[in-house]
Amino acid sequence: MLSALYHQLSKAAAALIVLLAAAVLPTAIASAADEDEESTPFAAPEVKIPAPDPNVLAFVDARATTSLNGTWNFIVDPMNMGTPGGFFGGWATTRIPVDEWQLLEYNYPNARQIRVPGDFNTQFDDLFFYRDSVWYQRDVDITPAPGQRYHLWFGGANYTTKVFLNGEPVAEQKGGYVPFSVDVTDVLVAGRNDLVVNVNNRLGADTVPTGRTDWWPYGGLTRDVLLVEVPAAGITNAKLTLASDRRHIEGEVTTRNVPKGGGVAIKIPELNISHKAKVDANGVAKWRVAAKPELWHPNNPKLYDVTISAGDESVEDRIGFRTIETRGQTILLNGEPIRFAGISTHEEPIGRDGAAYSRADMEVLFAEAKALGANFVRAAHYPYSRHAAEVADEIGLLLWEEVPIYWNIAWENPETLAIARDQLSRLIQRDWNRASVVIWSVANETPYSKPRMAFLENLIEDARAADPSRLVSAALLGDTRRELKDVALHLAAYGVAQDDVPAEERAIFQAILDRAGSAAPEVGSGFTLVIDDPLGELVDIVSYNEYFGWYYARGIAPAIGVSEKTVRQLMFQFMHHVNLSADFDKPMHISEFGAGAKSGKRGEGVWTEDYQARVYEAQTAMIANSPQVQGMTPWILKDFRAMLRTLPGIQDYRNRKGLIDENGRRKQAFYVLRDFYSGPWVTAAEESSR
Repeated sequence: MLSALYHQLSKAAAALIVLLAAAVLPTAIASAADEDEESTPFAAPEVKIPAPDPNVLAFVDARATTSLNGTWNFIVDPMNMGTPGGFFGGWATTRIPVDEWQLLEYNYPNARQIRVPGDFNTQFDDLFFYRDSVWYQRDVDITPAPGQRYHLWFGGANYTTKVFLNGEPVAEQKGGYVPFSVDVTDVLVAGRNDLVVNVNNRLGADTVPTGRTDWWPYGGLTRDVLLVEVPAAGITNAKLTLASDRRHIEGEVTTRNVPKGGGVAIKIPELNISHKAKVDANGVAKWRVAAKPELWHPNNPKLYDVTISAGDESVEDRIGFRTIETRGQTILLNGEPIRFAGISTHEEPIGRDGAAYSRADMEVLFAEAKALGANFVRAAHYPYSRHAAEVADEIGLLLWEEVPIYWNIAWENPETLAIARDQLSRLIQRDWNRASVVIWSVANETPYSKPRMAFLENLIEDARAADPSRLVSAALLGDTRRELKDVALHLAAYGVAQDDVPAEERAIFQAILDRAGSAAPEVGSGFTLVIDDPLGELVDIVSYNEYFGWYYARGIAPAIGVSEKTVRQLMFQFMHHVNLSADFDKPMHISEFGAGAKSGKRGEGVWTEDYQARVYEAQTAMIANSPQVQGMTPWILKDFRAMLRTLPGIQDYRNRKGLIDENGRRKQAFYVLRDFYSGPWVTAAEESSR
């Protein structure tokens, strides 16, 4: 009885709160609180926010811009209560109380401050592991020029971003790492403008990637933020490509508010090109002109000054011209065979924790790749800032760029597919003029299923439709269970033949060979590992992640009942007789291999620089034995942050597979790989073309 009375009084009190709230808060809040007894007037309102323009606004560095980088006000909000229009936020979010009687619970001017660009995890110790909602605010002072349009441009934010300008919701981007923009001309006012941005780096089952990643999910406004001024009639984007005959440059220019039949001009002075084209009914001008440019190559990263004009606007860029294709099991750059002597990276700077966000960060990181002797970088597992491809263009590094379809995601969720397609589209639109970029990758280590095949086929078709001038790949996982079983059988032959293997373990190995009967291998007989993932039919290069010498031993040893030490020692001998191949007549690329090592730790056993170096010696011998392998990107250039890697004293929340540590100190394996890249495996491809 008392419980029922209390319940009725609580409902009455709630109704009174709703009536009071309705007098001062937006109607949406009060009505939401009245829906059922579980509702509350303090809930953040549901706000419909438009998606940003699907067409990427390109050439931002060649346009009139106001940088919004620098110091922003910053509030951590795990309850996500700060939405403009909500009880705690919105109508009073950026004001300081006029006197001691005014109640404001969101007060940006007195909040702590944060640097943009940059992740919040490494700027504040208490947010190191934080994955949830935060708010950014700053004033934008401007006097809009008559007839001009203004776009808020974000180089990337993680993961879901909601943008409010002067209290109006103007854009919501789902999916991190990629650029997006919105025309805010009609919301801007002369003088002070109140810009509020909500960023949430919480990942889940339906996001791309999902919540479990082997890298740090750095959150916040991690890339540049700009206010871009453009004329009403002008250029949105343009794509320039060297035709497959290498005797023509062709392209298309996407315009805005340029009428059908309007002119577009393309100038490349060094090539004596001054060409004009007409805009079609869709605002696109397509063109083709004879040209014989000096071709871009890692050994000669030639770039040309290009000017494109349409409407009331001209933009400039520096663009290189080259072709990339495959023929059988060979990769051809500018029609000549090449092997990708590469290394994988993450978008983390050397000498500082956090996301790499500046040109200087990428210059230092990629300079270390060049010092390794690399001509190729796998920019895993997500799009990097625009500075990465620009620097690669200038210093001569081929690039593999990737979207974060990582491990297992919601293959059958249409919204997940839409997010992935949007990420890929924005990446391609941003970097399709970068000569360094030669591969679009659509996935990493995704287990086979029919829904996965359908999902990735959509993306591969999207990539080819948007940019047929580049190759498409994905880092495949292989049939690990079958591979480990086959490898264990071959290791048994080595184990029986080794006198220093304990007798009880030799007996186990002998039993394995006896069960195999006539199929039992002999020492040195060779082993061919064949990749048969059906995705290999769809991609241009069959890429494969493998960890002989590292993870495989941990799986094999307990399964057959011998020590991990024994398996690792036998593995080093066995790897010299392995041939990696694919069940497709295409080039093969080893997209990952490696081993962990704590910098400075020497001696016997895993986690030492000595062991990591031995893995690299055996791996490079294995790759030299594999004629179908035309490229490799070992894992990885630099130790990087990862929440999965907790081992105290060794990992300490870092993946230790780097050839250098987080401060740039080179490990022994760095020199092993550098020596390999200066040897015949790389030069053989170049010499065969002469």
